[in-house]
Amino acid sequence: MRRVSALFLAMALVPGAASALSMTDTLEAWKQSSAIDRLQLATRFGKSFVSVNESFTAGYFVKCIDDVAGYPNAQKAKIEDAMRECVASQLRMTGKGQGDE
Repeated sequence: MRRVSALFLAMALVPGAASALSMTDTLEAWKQSSAIDRLQLATRFGKSFVSVNESFTAGYFVKCIDDVAGYPNAQKAKIEDAMRECVASQLRMTGKGQGDE
C-alpha cells in the first residue's frame, strides 16, 4: 500500500509526465498545455521535417500550430491536422509541390 501511495505521489509531483502532448490530441489540448509540452512536440515535428525544408524548425511549428489553434472552429481538430496544414502551407509558399524532389 505504501508503494502505491508513493508512486501516486511521485506521478502527481512530476510536472507534465502524464500530460505530454501527442499528435492525436486536440488543438484545445495544445492551447491549454504548457509551453514546454508544446515545444517538445514541435521539436519532434522539426526533426522529422527539417530534411524536407530547412524552415521547418520547432519554432515554426509552435507558431504555426498556435495560429491554427486560434481559429474558433478548429478546437476539436487534432494537432496532426494542424501540423499537416503547416507543412502544406509552407511547401505552397516555397513552390515545392508533391512532384518536386
